[in-house]
Amino acid sequence: MAKKHPPIIMFDLDGVLLNSRAHLLVAMQALTDSTNRWNHLVASTTTGLEVLRLVESGARARNYATIKAMMQNLVELIPSRISRILFLAKYNRTVNKIEWEYSHFFPGIGETLNKLAKKGIILGAATNSYGYRIKKWLELANLSHLIQFYTSRDDRKVLGSKPSPKPLFGLLVKMKRHYKWGRIDLNRVAFVGDNITDILAAKRARVKSIAVKSGHAYPEELSIMKPDFLLKDVNEIPSILNQLFPNMDF
Repeated sequence: MAKKHPPIIMFDLDGVLLNSRAHLLVAMQALTDSTNRWNHLVASTTTGLEVLRLVESGARARNYATIKAMMQNLVELIPSRISRILFLAKYNRTVNKIEWEYSHFFPGIGETLNKLAKKGIILGAATNSYGYRIKKWLELANLSHLIQFYTSRDDRKVLGSKPSPKPLFGLLVKMKRHYKWGRIDLNRVAFVGDNITDILAAKRARVKSIAVKSGHAYPEELSIMKPDFLLKDVNEIPSILNQLFPNMDF
């Protein structure tokens, strides 16, 4: 009988490991920028977090549909099509410029990931972010040795994006090939995310789903999705390992 592979925990990046504060700062600043030609009736009751959520929900669409989805999400807030295009271009440009100064990993993430790795758990990341960004953040935080495998926006042509389960399966295949495992036991796999699409991806992949409240989704939204576990943040994962993987000795 083939030896079973170690337990696996896969993570989303933004809102789970990384506090992407720069995105929220840019969204808040955008609301004060009159050049965006807002629908002021709507903008007057809209928060920076709500603008961010509109942009993020579009970013989860599949490759060629991403911009179209973002544009549609913002149509009520910015009626002018040209103004929406200019807003998105400026938004992305500004985030890319300031995020390395204002964003950061949540407190305790390095310690938590080290705890999990020392217990023999294999770690990975499945995110809609670009590969170069994941690589740079992991290097800056000295976490590259803990998260060696990831799927990213660079893989969209082949794997699509969440809520499809394919990015999760693609990540498992990378691990399987590297470690030369046999069949993957999905009962020994979990995915951690901060939004609805993450939980959907986990459920469709038939792996265990862990939702964390550290991102931009409302807790009520996460509860409705009925994840296997709903936690405050990633730092609570070590305390549920015996429930998450009940046949393992931690």
